[in-house]
Amino acid sequence: MMRRDHDEDAVSAAIATVLLFAGVISIISGMMVTVIPVIDELHGAVERENMVGQMEDLASETERLSESGTPGDTAQLTIRPHTGMLGWQLLEGGTWYSATHQPDSTFRLEGVLDLDDEMRLKHAEHRIESLCTTNLHASVESLNHYRLPILDGNVSATPINTLTTLLGSNQLGFEQNNSVDEELMSPNDVWVMTDLSASDGEAWIHSEMPLRVVMWRGEGGAFLATPDQPMPGSAEGRSWTIPLVANSHSVHLESDSPFTLEWETGTTRGSGSSSSTSVIQAPSGESDTVHTWQGEITVSQAQQLVLRTSASARMVLHWGDSVDLDGEGPGAISWPDRSGSWTGVHFRPPAMDGSLLIHNPNSAPTTAKIGNLYHAISGYSSIRIPWDADDFSWIEGGSPIQVEWILDTQTVGSTATHTTGWRPGSLSISPAADTGRISGTDWKFEPPKSGGVPESPTVGVTSLIFQPAGPTASWTTYLNQVGTTNHSSPATTLSLNSGHTGALSIETIEGSLRVYVTTGENGSTEIPEDGAERCVAVGIRASGWIEIDMPWTPVDHWKTSDIRNAWRDGTHFFGLQLSIRGAVGDDPHATLGSAWALHLPRLTYTFDSSVTNLQILTQGGFVGTNHPEYQADVLIPPPSREGPGPRLAATVPVSIPTMDSVSGSAQIELTLTLDVREQIATIDAHQVRRGWDGPYAVAIAAASSEEVEYSSDWLAFPGQLEMLDDYVGWVQTSPTMPEVVYHAGGEPVLFNLQVACLTSQTNNGGAA
Repeated sequence: MMRRDHDEDAVSAAIATVLLFAGVISIISGMMVTVIPVIDELHGAVERENMVGQMEDLASETERLSESGTPGDTAQLTIRPHTGMLGWQLLEGGTWYSATHQPDSTFRLEGVLDLDDEMRLKHAEHRIESLCTTNLHASVESLNHYRLPILDGNVSATPINTLTTLLGSNQLGFEQNNSVDEELMSPNDVWVMTDLSASDGEAWIHSEMPLRVVMWRGEGGAFLATPDQPMPGSAEGRSWTIPLVANSHSVHLESDSPFTLEWETGTTRGSGSSSSTSVIQAPSGESDTVHTWQGEITVSQAQQLVLRTSASARMVLHWGDSVDLDGEGPGAISWPDRSGSWTGVHFRPPAMDGSLLIHNPNSAPTTAKIGNLYHAISGYSSIRIPWDADDFSWIEGGSPIQVEWILDTQTVGSTATHTTGWRPGSLSISPAADTGRISGTDWKFEPPKSGGVPESPTVGVTSLIFQPAGPTASWTTYLNQVGTTNHSSPATTLSLNSGHTGALSIETIEGSLRVYVTTGENGSTEIPEDGAERCVAVGIRASGWIEIDMPWTPVDHWKTSDIRNAWRDGTHFFGLQLSIRGAVGDDPHATLGSAWALHLPRLTYTFDSSVTNLQILTQGGFVGTNHPEYQADVLIPPPSREGPGPRLAATVPVSIPTMDSVSGSAQIELTLTLDVREQIATIDAHQVRRGWDGPYAVAIAAASSEEVEYSSDWLAFPGQLEMLDDYVGWVQTSPTMPEVVYHAGGEPVLFNLQVACLTSQTNNGGAA
C-alpha cells in the first residue's frame, strides 16, 4: 500500500503564488483600464497634431487662390494621413450672407440649405409681398440651362463677363428632340442658331458659363437689356454683354446721373457722354433731369457687344426696322418702376418716341398722373397714350400699375376696345402682377394684337408660352382654359382667340409661371436662365419666422450621386440668391433684402482616440475639429476682409471634388484649381449677416466675434447692439445663434461678396 504525505508548506506556497499572480493581474488590469484611455488620447493628440498643420496649409492655399488667383491657377499639396481616413462630405453644411436695403431692418434665414423645398425667413419690419430665388450655379459642374420659347426665329448667345472668366473655352450644348449638338466657344465668341422652328419642338441651351441669350424674330424689335450685375434696389447696372446679330442696332441709355461710356465689338469700338433732358413732372425726392445717350452700332456678322458706363443706368437695344424711332417699327418693352419691379406707382418711361400702354391689374379703378394731367383707368383694363421724348414726364399711379413702351405710335381712336394693344409685332416676357417680376402666379394685362391695320386692327397671330418657374405649375384663365406644365415636358402654347377683347387674366392653381407673349412675326427678348427669378407670392408680415415653400425639387432623401446630378441639371440649386420685396413708402415692390446661400463641401479627416469618429476638417476656408470629446472647435475662422470704415468684403471658396478623386488612409496628392471667381454683390447695405449650417455653426459664429469681448460697451450692455459704440466687426448677439451680424455703428456697410469655384483632384501618392 502506497502512502502519500502532504507538504502543507508547499501547498500554501503554491496557493500564495497563484493568489499573488492573480493580484498582479488585477493590478495590471486596473492600470490598463486607467492607462489605455490615456494612451488612446495621446494617440488622438498625435493624429490631431499630424493633420492640423496640413489642413491649415490647405485652407491657406484655398484662401489665396480664391481671393487673388486667376482661372487655371493651381495649388498642389501632399497630404499624409496617420491612421485615420480622408473623405469628402458634400451635403453637411454651408454658409449664407444676408443684406438689408432698408434702414433699421433685419433679414435672417434658416433651413435654406437643407436640400428640401422648405425654408424659414425672418423680416419683421415690413410686409413681404414676394420672394424670388435664383440658382447661383456656384460650380462648373452645375450647368446653366436656357429654355427657349417654342417660336420661329434666330437665337444668339455669348458668355457674360464676370470678375474672372472661365479659362479657355466654354462648352455649349444645343438640345432639341433629344439630340444634343455641342461646341466650344471662347469668352468673346457669339453662338448663333438661325431659323429655329417651332415645328421642331422645344429647344434648350446648356452651358458651363452663364450666358446672355437673345431671341430675334423677323426684321426688328426692342428689348430692355439686363446688366451683367444688376443693382438689387433698382435693377440698373454699369456693364452689359450682348450677342449682336448681323444688323443695325441702336443703343439707348438712361441714368439719374451724368455718365461717360465705352463700348466695343470684335471689329469696332467707341465712346460717348450723356446729355441731359428736363422732366416736366417728378415725384417727391426725384430729380427733374434725366441723362441719356443714343448711338447706333452696325455689325456684318454676329459679334459680342461689351458696353460700360461710369454711372448706373438702364439700356434699351432696338434693331433692324426698329432702329429709327419713327413711330412705325415693331417692338414693345415692359418698363420697370424706380425700384426695378414691373408693378409699381412711380415710372419714368424711356425718353424714346412711341406710345405707352398702361395696365391696371386691379379690380378697382385708378389714375395715372402724367405731365400733371390725370388719366383714368378702369379696373382690369388699359389705356394707350402717345409718348413724346421731348415732352418727358414721370408716371405716378394712384395704385399699382404696369407700364409698357411701344415703338409704334398708333393710339386709341374710335374703336378703343380693339386698338389699345395693337402693334406691328413684339416678343416679351409678361411680368406677373402679384410679384412684379418675370415669374409669379397672377397676370392681368392687355394682350397684344398685330392683325389688320392700325385703324382697323384684329388679334392676328398672338401666342402665349407658359413655362413653369419651378418643378411644375397648373394654371387657368378667365376663358376657362386650364393646363399643367412641368419642368421635364415641353412648355404649353396658348393661341389667343381671334375674337378676344379686353384684358387677359391668368392665375396659377399651383406653382409659378413664366409667360412669354408674342404677336406678329417680329420682336426680340432676352431669355433668362431656367433657374433665374423663380418667384412666389408671400403676402405676410410677421414678427417671427415665416415658412416658405421654394420653387425647387426636394432632394433631401436622394443618394449623394443623384443629388450631384440634380445640381448639374438644375433640378435643385447649387448656391442660391434670394430677394424679398414689399411695400416701402408707396412703392409696392421695393427690394427689402437680399441673401446668398452656398453649399460648402468639406474635406474631413476622421480618426479615433478614446472615442470614435473624431474629425479635423476644412470647409469654406475655415478649419475645425471636434477633438477632444466631440467639442466643436474652430482653429481658423472663415475669411473676410474688413475696413477701413464700415466696409466688408468676403470671398466664399466652394471646393468640389472631381468624380474620380480618391480617399482613404493612404498618402494622397491633392491639386486645387481655381475655375472661376464671380462677383455677385457690391451694395450699400444697412445690415449684413453671416450664418452657417452644420455641426460647427455655433462655434464658427463664436470664433468670428471673439474680439467684441474686448469692448467696454459690450461688457456693460451684452447683447445690445444699439449701445455698442467702441467696436466695428462681427458680433454674435446670442451664444446659441449660428450667425453673426456685422456691426458698423449704425452706418451703412459697403458690402462686396464674391464666390470662387474650385475643383479638387486627389490621386494616390504612395504609402503613408
